[in-house]
Amino acid sequence: MPLVILTCLFALVFTALPPTAVAVQPLPSTWPERPADVDTSGFALILGGGGARGMAHIGVLEVLEELGLRPSLIVGTSMGSVVGSLYASGVSLPTLKGLALGPGLLDIFLDVESPPAQLQGGWWGPSPHQLSLQVSRWPPLPNPGLSRGQGFESLVGKHTGDALFLADNDFDHLPIPFRCVSTDLLNSSLVIHDHGSLPRAVKASSTIPMIFYPVEFEGRQLVDGGFLDNLPVQVARRLGFERAILVDVSNVHLPDKEQPTDLYQMWIRMAELQTFFSNQYDVGDNDVLLKMPLAEYRGMNMEAASEILAIGHETAWQHRDKLLELRDACGPVVDDPPPLTPQAGPVTLRSIEVRDLQRMSPGRALDRLQIHPGDRLDIATAWRKAAWLTRESSFQTIGFQFIPVAADTADVIVHIQEETRPRLELGASVITDDGVAIMARLRHDNMFGRGGSQLLSYRYSYREARLDALIDQSINGPGWLAVRGRFLWQRELPGLYDLGKEMDRYVMRRTRFSLDLAVRSFRYNWSLYLGGDLGQTNSYLESRAIPGTGNQPLRTFHLSLESHGRDLPVSHPTRGARLGYTRSPGHAGDEPDWWRTDLGWVLPIGGLGDWEPIWATGAVISSNDIPVVHQGRAGGPRGWVGLRRQEIIAPQIAWSRAALQHRLSGGIYMEIAGAVGWYGEKNLSASRPVWGGGLEAGMESLIGPLRLGYAIAEDRPGYVYLQVGHEF
Repeated sequence: MPLVILTCLFALVFTALPPTAVAVQPLPSTWPERPADVDTSGFALILGGGGARGMAHIGVLEVLEELGLRPSLIVGTSMGSVVGSLYASGVSLPTLKGLALGPGLLDIFLDVESPPAQLQGGWWGPSPHQLSLQVSRWPPLPNPGLSRGQGFESLVGKHTGDALFLADNDFDHLPIPFRCVSTDLLNSSLVIHDHGSLPRAVKASSTIPMIFYPVEFEGRQLVDGGFLDNLPVQVARRLGFERAILVDVSNVHLPDKEQPTDLYQMWIRMAELQTFFSNQYDVGDNDVLLKMPLAEYRGMNMEAASEILAIGHETAWQHRDKLLELRDACGPVVDDPPPLTPQAGPVTLRSIEVRDLQRMSPGRALDRLQIHPGDRLDIATAWRKAAWLTRESSFQTIGFQFIPVAADTADVIVHIQEETRPRLELGASVITDDGVAIMARLRHDNMFGRGGSQLLSYRYSYREARLDALIDQSINGPGWLAVRGRFLWQRELPGLYDLGKEMDRYVMRRTRFSLDLAVRSFRYNWSLYLGGDLGQTNSYLESRAIPGTGNQPLRTFHLSLESHGRDLPVSHPTRGARLGYTRSPGHAGDEPDWWRTDLGWVLPIGGLGDWEPIWATGAVISSNDIPVVHQGRAGGPRGWVGLRRQEIIAPQIAWSRAALQHRLSGGIYMEIAGAVGWYGEKNLSASRPVWGGGLEAGMESLIGPLRLGYAIAEDRPGYVYLQVGHEF
């Protein structure tokens, strides 16, 4: 555990200062000098690497458009390759600014999607990573990176896919010809990308070690191009360009003067000193150098994107005269209007080739992707599918290459990396007097033909201990028909409250074996489970026994239908539903035949400016005289706002919850929520409604969500809760 924490800290510090080239690696002698159809009488725009400081490139592009200068070539490294590839593909400046200043920019660093919160009745979505370790070797060691960069690659693919398709995967035929550079990790050589998969090339150029895994691309292991050339003007020179605008955003962030007193501070100092040397590049008499004064900004200062963009605009405008001189020297080639976003429209998939699979069959992988030969598909939609499936942990990475065979027809090559090794995941939560809950889970995705196979998980807190084993075995090729087996052991201490004061406490123990037949639709995102339970339950009050309870056999038949939306902001669901029915046939000891129905759904109401309203409703209806272990519970911070899950135990519960969610910069969000609920023994109409409310702030991080909130309910004292990672 300490090793993982240190690795995360080191990686974050490393990203504070992206690599700066101390010496420039010469270009390969075999690299072609000049494409035949690129006009070199204009100028090349060279965009350097610098992490968040690269937002200044957008300010420079604004000035170039204001002055009527269109580059004939864009060459980028790291963040310069991201901005450059998007602009070269026809992405407009307003769209670029929206991406740079939007609240979800940090999401591209995450491989996982937050699951929907648990609804009343027990509905939940797929749970992603916590702190994650690979356990294919012992002792388990941290991965070579925290993210495989699928969100990053999908973002570029979604916005450049149409342009790349129309260019026949040739970077020279984009609206503006484009190049980017990366570093071959094994051969220590500079790699220039001029064709093929633009999203993967840009990801390779921007792959910061220890944050991202090295990128496997055309037989190489690639990382950030800034190691060998952070401002690659030599690429433009080799292509025949005598004029260039160089945008240097790699200013040194001066180290603090205090003496390091621990390992963490020493790492910060080392990371800062390694970039103490300026970029090396040749500036010719016909070039314009724009060196951005950004020394006070670190490479991960995404929250300062608007300030950095403004500095880029101001610095470029200060060089207005030189830029106009460059325009006059280039002639009419620079007078073309800014590139327009190409629209390829839906394409027919003539053939699909799946590469790099190790265990899963190509047919099953295509069923998971929901694409097949003959389908009509928007290219941007394909990249959205890639982001969805990798964030659900079905695959590590997915990359597309659309090869045109006609104006609206393509052959497709899909590169898929599977999850082949088990993972150990850790999480924790704190809710005032409930104490600390620690969680550990061993997972092996795709072992049984679908993502999220949970082999074994354990959760422990003052209130609950739970050991859970779950496997899914696909019994057909596409994976839509499967058998799900589960073993659950649980000990729980739900309290009985009066005006917020705990009056008594139940003790519940349960051992359960379940077997379900699962029918799934990956296209429409729903699952149907039909099965039964066998086991033993025990429930009694800690202070006095309940007549008629004790050890009781558990025999049930259950049926449930679940669906959830994939586009989930932060840690909150925006859409989804669950309907479940459970019945115990015959008698179980002193327990008569009993039944239970539970349901829940979440719906987006519609935007209110920067605020997103969400409405959720849930209910549990049970037969009256059943053991407490089978009865309904109140929701918790995500359900019946203000009430802990253990506070209300009743056969009949219903609640409705409304929330306003607002996402701030840096991935931080805020939520204001209110709820009203009813509970009773025989019917809800006679029960008095109970209101609740809460305020929560949180953010997505590389170790999972961080949540801090305060909840209060009618006649109950408020409480503070803290959660690190998802519950499972």
